[in-house]
Amino acid sequence: MSEITNAEQARAALEQTRADFRELVLGLSEDEWNRHSNNAGWTNGQLCWHIAFGVGAGERTIMRLRQNKGLDPPGPLLAILNILSLWLVRIRSRGASPESVLTFFDQGHGRTLNLVDGIRDDEWDNGGVVLGEHLTVGGSFMGLQEHFDEHAAEMRRE
Repeated sequence: MSEITNAEQARAALEQTRADFRELVLGLSEDEWNRHSNNAGWTNGQLCWHIAFGVGAGERTIMRLRQNKGLDPPGPLLAILNILSLWLVRIRSRGASPESVLTFFDQGHGRTLNLVDGIRDDEWDNGGVVLGEHLTVGGSFMGLQEHFDEHAAEMRRE
């Protein structure tokens, strides 16, 4: 997929991610929801919660990138943040159901979608370093789909 450069492309990318996420979540049986994923430490359900959380976190990233600011903590701090993230998901996703995760996803998706119309034409190429990689405002919308794709591939369904 090429770089996103306007609101129409961003909305389309967000809607595609939402459709793909809904299909994944609604396609999991109860056993599959509770099964350990191929991502160390998380079940499929916890991984779905993590994806849903990422949509809301994407909102904050986009706001920073519009100002040409990134989010690139030093390695030792990043390691600590990764451990905290692992536990945050485990704790916050307790009792989560497919329905509650879809609602959580839709809340973050809606907030991110609301940002799209506020992005000026000259901001789509603004960017910064996010977790070690240069990312633009337009690229951040592609990043939400890539985040979904990465974790959807880790689901264990057999």
